[in-house]
Formats: sequence, structure tokens, C-alpha cells
Amino acid sequence: MSYLDIFLIIAVIAIILLLIFCIPILIQIWRTTRAVAVTLETLNQDLPIILRNLEEITTNINNSTTTVNREVQNFSATFGRIQTVANNIVNNIQDIAPMVIKSPAFKTMNNAVAIAKGIRVFLMVIKSPALKTMNNAVAIAKGIHVFLDVLSTKPAKKV
Repeated sequence: MSYLDIFLIIAVIAIILLLIFCIPILIQIWRTTRAVAVTLETLNQDLPIILRNLEEITTNINNSTTTVNREVQNFSATFGRIQTVANNIVNNIQDIAPMVIKSPAFKTMNNAVAIAKGIRVFLMVIKSPALKTMNNAVAIAKGIHVFLDVLSTKPAKKV
């Protein structure tokens, strides 16, 4: 036997061992290929339905977005009108308020409030428990004094 024969025998044995070790790998690749084929077939069947659902969802989202945008624009326009009206009212009040304060009706109302306060204080002084212990004339004089203070728009003094 020559070196070439020994080398060929070793090479053949190595190739046979390599094939023996490769057989399980080839079997696993074949099984995986079958599983991928089944998965691909299932996906091909379900994919059109999934795509239709996705298109419906996209359409619904687009419609909802359009509706929300339209409502926001409507709300914005309404809010702008309300803001304009409120600004007009505030501006008109600022223009009218000084005239109202200077009007005779406002002065008369102010005097009426002062008189009502004076009468209330006068009646409180007359009904007070201090009246029982004090002289009636002194209590009445104090009440009149407080009443006149209120009428002159000075703060009433405590009795």
C-alpha cells in the first residue's frame, strides 16, 4: 500500500463520518422546511383577512381624526366668538362705568344705602341693653350722633 492509498482510505472514512454527522442536521433542516411551509401557507390564507381588517382600522382612524379636527375647529371658532363678545362687554362696561357713577340715580342710591345704615345703627342703639342702665336721653343722643355720622358717610363710631 502506498501513501496515496492510505490517504484515500482516510479521506473516504472522513467523508463517511462527516455524512453520518450531517444526516441529523439534514433531517432537522428538512423538518424545519416543512414547518416553514405550513406556516407560510397559513400566513398566506390569513394575510388577506388581516390586511382587510387593517385597512378598515386605518379608515376608521382617519374618519375619527377628521371628525375630531372638525369639532376642534368648530369649538375654536365658537370660543373665539365668545372671547370677542366678552371683550366687547368688558370694553363697554369700562366706557359706561364712569358715567353710571356720576349719574344722579347712583348718588341717590348711595344716599339711600347710607340712610338705611344710619337707621339700622340708630335702632340698634335704642334696642341695646345699655339703654336700660343709661338715661334715655343720652342713649337717644348717641343714636342720633351715630345716625348723623353715617349720613355724612363717615364710619360710625362704636358706642
